[in-house]
Amino acid sequence: MLENLDIDFWRPLAGLVIFLVAMSFIENAIKTLIGKRIKQAIARNADHTLGGILTGTLATALLQSSSLVGLLVLAFVGARIMRLKQALLIIFGANLGTTATGWVVALVGFKLNLDAISLPMIALFGLCYLTFNHRVARHLGQLGLGIGLLLLAMQFMKSAIGDLNAIVDSNDLASLALWQYALFGIAASTLMQSSSAVMVLTLSAMNSGIIDLSAGAALMIGADLGTTSTIMFGAIGGTPNKKRVALGHVAFNLVTDVIAFCALTPLVALVVLIGDPLFSLVAFHSLFNVLGVVLWAPLTPRFARALESCFVSESTQLNLFLDPSAQGAEEPALTAVAHELDAFAQKIICLNQRIFQTEVEQIPPTDDYRTAYRDCKRLEAEILEYALATQFPGSAHFSKQLDTLLLAARNLLLSSKLCKDNLDDLRELADYQSELFTKLTFTQKTLYESLPPARELFNIELGHLDELFQQSKSGHDALHEFIYRLIQADELPPDKVSTVLNLNRALFNSNTALVTGVALMTQYHQAKRLGVARWGMS
Repeated sequence: MLENLDIDFWRPLAGLVIFLVAMSFIENAIKTLIGKRIKQAIARNADHTLGGILTGTLATALLQSSSLVGLLVLAFVGARIMRLKQALLIIFGANLGTTATGWVVALVGFKLNLDAISLPMIALFGLCYLTFNHRVARHLGQLGLGIGLLLLAMQFMKSAIGDLNAIVDSNDLASLALWQYALFGIAASTLMQSSSAVMVLTLSAMNSGIIDLSAGAALMIGADLGTTSTIMFGAIGGTPNKKRVALGHVAFNLVTDVIAFCALTPLVALVVLIGDPLFSLVAFHSLFNVLGVVLWAPLTPRFARALESCFVSESTQLNLFLDPSAQGAEEPALTAVAHELDAFAQKIICLNQRIFQTEVEQIPPTDDYRTAYRDCKRLEAEILEYALATQFPGSAHFSKQLDTLLLAARNLLLSSKLCKDNLDDLRELADYQSELFTKLTFTQKTLYESLPPARELFNIELGHLDELFQQSKSGHDALHEFIYRLIQADELPPDKVSTVLNLNRALFNSNTALVTGVALMTQYHQAKRLGVARWGMS
């Protein structure tokens, strides 16, 4: 019997591969044409519950890839551009956004003559993609070519699976349990890394009468769970926060899919009222994802706090924000370095501030300070190593910003080193000239108290930093004159003169390095807020 059947098994396989290639074309074209705006929307519009969910939904519907949105979220979380709660909301929305593909396929793929549309699109947009060198025209051609290939792939799979109806006994498939269909959906989505591809295959099978609506619904529940594999793979070896996002994604999908599977019969009975089985399936897919979002959204703050207790472990690394996954794109990489330097600057300021107390006995022991300083040296080395491993050849804008950040780190650490190197002399000064010690520590204490608190440090006006520098210079000059008067009055031992003069100069240099480092960081943050494309310290 089978010998008389003309079944081409390459046709459905080719259709599936063309579909995945087409999705890749569409994804790459949209990323190039409007990808920056999508990234900005993802990073900025997730502060509120509804905003985060809608951002994830719309970004996924545009990019046609919940996997890509999930990986972007991982990069943003790793670079600390985004908080865990925001990331979870976008992931929830991405699950809803991925159902848009099913609606497009059901509306277009089975209602129109796809060959009449796809072949002209492939020919015309393919020529545009291959011929034009202009970036926008080329990627518009790539987008149109991707859509044409997508329609062609749908036609391939629709006709090929229709042929299978001749050799597949639907009665045999009807004997399979729904959980078996769900397992197949998990496996297929994991292997193809695309729940959209599983949706097209499922709709094709239903259109050909091979499976019924309940079986198709079980398949899509499984595909919904299988699609979490992408973000799980992306989180392997990542920061604890990335692993928390991946765990949150799996937990969301698992609970939502289990509930959908348990309520499969009443939900199918509800969507079957639509009449068209293809529309009923995509409505079912959207419905259980909407129910999942409604269930999880109010719990997101508590869920995020619960996830914070996961993946807590000791690490030999000192950095908190240098996520390797952020090195794949300029913006996340720069943000990771900037956030690390924000924390680094606070460590340096607090470390230096401990020295300049009014009482000598409050000065930290030299060994304690040196231990803390060594940690700062290690942290600067980690920042530098991360930066050197993050290179984008030809991007002068990126290189200039990164150089500015690294110069800030160098100045901040130099400030601490000059304090550390003169700890013993500072402590000794209090023993033989308490008045000089008081004047010196007062000048330093005034400088550090003039700096804004941590959250406002890099909102400081550059003009105010100039004032702090002039204030430090005036303190240095006044102290220099006071030392000369002590020498003339024979109130300073001759063997201490050079020590005191060097100490005054060293602490002034420390202040200069500190103000320079803060100024560089301030300029970076202010330029980012203003959206300045090219800038640098003069």
